Amino acid sequence: MIIKRFILSFVITYLFLSLLLSFSIGYTIDWIPEATLTQKIKGYVIEEFTRFKIIKPLIAAGVSTGYSLLYLKQRSSSLSKH
Repeated sequence: MIIKRFILSFVITYLFLSLLLSFSIGYTIDWIPEATLTQKIKGYVIEEFTRFKIIKPLIAAGVSTGYSLLYLKQRSSSLSKH
């Protein structure tokens, strides 16, 4: 159960960071006028998930570890009360 929570919180945190960074940092991709909407979407998605590829997983792992340990601590304290 703890590994499932870790993986789920890691994925959610990574996606949140990717979306947050895509809307916050002044970064643009210059497209040629002939680029289709599909090419633009594909370019933005690939770029956002691969940019900061070292920092985002480290932050997501830290948040996930903290969340998992907090959940484990709450669970163990609730089990000891019974």
